[in-house]
Amino acid sequence: MESMNWVEAIAFLASVASLILAVVAIISSKASEKEARENYEKTKDVLAEIDKRAAVIERTVSDSQQKLMETMTNIINETVIPKKADMGEEIGMQFMQQLFSNPQQAGDMMGAIEPLIKIAEAQKNK
Repeated sequence: MESMNWVEAIAFLASVASLILAVVAIISSKASEKEARENYEKTKDVLAEIDKRAAVIERTVSDSQQKLMETMTNIINETVIPKKADMGEEIGMQFMQQLFSNPQQAGDMMGAIEPLIKIAEAQKNK
């Protein structure tokens, strides 16, 4: 009979230990759940901030791309696409070619233009 009492005492102690472990497990799980919820909220806030910053970066990049495209278009228009012929530039080029190939004739051309230059200057001074 005495051995039964020891067995009953051990069983009782095991039951109490089981109850204590169950309570500790419940408390631990509630603490873990609270921590998980806090982490979830923090993660949502961080993701919202990332979303805002991504929108700002997207606008900045879009503006930069637009400016780069305008610059590239201007460069292409100025270098690749020939501009309309300027009569003054063409006459100047012809004069320079004449000056290199036949300096005497170029000097005679300047002598012929000299009276026109004087007339233009006289009208300008009036």
